[in-house]
Amino acid sequence: MTVLRLQDYVAPGDTYYIGRRTEAVRFVGRLHTHDDFAELSWIEHGELVHVVDGTSRLLEAGDLVFIRPDDVHLFRKVPGRKFAQVAVSFPSETLRALEARYFADTDWAWSDGGLPITHRLDSVQLQRLTELTSVLLAGPAGRLQLERFLLEILCDVVDRPSGTSLPAWLNDAITTIADDPTALTVGVTALADAAGRSREHINRVIQAGTGQTATALINQLRLNRAAALLRMTDRPIAAVAADCGFPSLSHFYRLFNERFKATPRHYRMVSTVSGQRPVTR
Repeated sequence: MTVLRLQDYVAPGDTYYIGRRTEAVRFVGRLHTHDDFAELSWIEHGELVHVVDGTSRLLEAGDLVFIRPDDVHLFRKVPGRKFAQVAVSFPSETLRALEARYFADTDWAWSDGGLPITHRLDSVQLQRLTELTSVLLAGPAGRLQLERFLLEILCDVVDRPSGTSLPAWLNDAITTIADDPTALTVGVTALADAAGRSREHINRVIQAGTGQTATALINQLRLNRAAALLRMTDRPIAAVAADCGFPSLSHFYRLFNERFKATPRHYRMVSTVSGQRPVTR
């Protein structure tokens, strides 16, 4: 087994390393572990197999993996399939500092035990991750820039719509439809189809696990997507509402205000003041 060291990748004076590879780059996955660094790796498009700690998992577009220094792993091509993979490698000491500062008493993305955590990002989050990576690439490659990048990722991932009180098959179905405008418009029926269960069964499980109806959960997914689009795009509010499954603009405004204690327009303006991105509407 190969042991990799961060100093073999980073330029002198840099804190982190960013790499990207596609099917056009010839590589042979080597089983390895990391001596002094952790890694954040994701699939931009296509598929790769991740062999880690004795198991294999197919990674698809949007899959984000939090690899710990002592994980034994490799990535393997899927024959005949294209892909693009990005990885950010950074010092273990940064990982320890973030854990001590923010996650000392709770589990987090790089927690010990079990397999490394993998999150599926929707297209808005994946686009945001690409933007953050571009900023990180622009440098300088210092610790401040690295921690800003990691904290934005952690804040985004922590705020996922699915709850841990729900079974894995239902969380997977929620993730599947959360970024699908057509499915969000269809609503509970689309969630039931994605989960392979009846509407009635879906509703019972959601009520038992969260205390809310399946319709309320669908609206939560719709509002989460709408909030992300308002923060990260310049699309008209009516278009955002329609894309997220709200054909009635007045209904969208009422639910959005109940959830975020602000109108969509005010929410967008506050996000702009906070430095999210310029907004023209």
